Amino acid sequence: MSAPSSTRVVFFGATGGVTNAALVHTLKAGYQCTALVRTPEKLRAQLTKQGLDESLIDKHLTIVQGNALDIDAVKKALTANSPSRSSLPTHIVTGLGGSPKLNFDWCHPLHIATLDNPNICETAARTLLQAMREVEAEAGTKQQLQNKPLLIFVSTTGITRGPEDVPLAMRFLYHQMLAVPHADKKKMENLFRADAEKAPEDSSRVFRNVVGIRPTLLSGAAGYTDAAGLDSVKSGTESKPALGYSIKRADVGHWIFENVINETSRRKEVEGEMITLTS
Repeated sequence: MSAPSSTRVVFFGATGGVTNAALVHTLKAGYQCTALVRTPEKLRAQLTKQGLDESLIDKHLTIVQGNALDIDAVKKALTANSPSRSSLPTHIVTGLGGSPKLNFDWCHPLHIATLDNPNICETAARTLLQAMREVEAEAGTKQQLQNKPLLIFVSTTGITRGPEDVPLAMRFLYHQMLAVPHADKKKMENLFRADAEKAPEDSSRVFRNVVGIRPTLLSGAAGYTDAAGLDSVKSGTESKPALGYSIKRADVGHWIFENVINETSRRKEVEGEMITLTS
């Protein structure tokens, strides 16, 4: 497929299963991509292991080494391959998350799942928002809303503002056991949604819109071929969520590409929505 040359996608958390699958599909479709990762060799090895040619990677992917909590590194990724200082990517995909670990707290005995960095999603969101503001300020020009990036961020079910999006049978344990990582995801969501909820004419708004992706419990390996297929995926919105128990990481990444990134199949109506995904 020959992708439009104007389409540029920046990925944060590209070595993770969901974001990695979205990256693979985006590269295979011929879009220009940038990935900010701590270990470039790890990402390149992941991609070649999944069958991507070195020539394809070299032609369509710019790998920036750095940490998504470092504003300078994030700014470097945002402006990589930029035709001008004021040109931002058309899409940003972030699927950052901490490494899970078990923990026991006598005050909260069911809160057994925590993270090595329990504030990583919130901190990364603040970093990205500030980096966007600084890039625009340093360019010396204000972007029109339609020229600002569309943000796609991977979140979770269980933190909705609307009807319950977790099946009744697993609801109690789901909310109790995952309370710590869910609190971090909720703070991230609130930051990104607050930007999207600003008036279109508000010059402090950094994204043209956002799409929140809320998968149910993730399963499968970190490879785009470990998938059940898009025919098995059910999607819903915050007001009408799709209920289910699990979904393959690769299917979530593929859904993001086909429905949000791919210029020939993307659905405008998902912009501004919190999308629940399950199988």
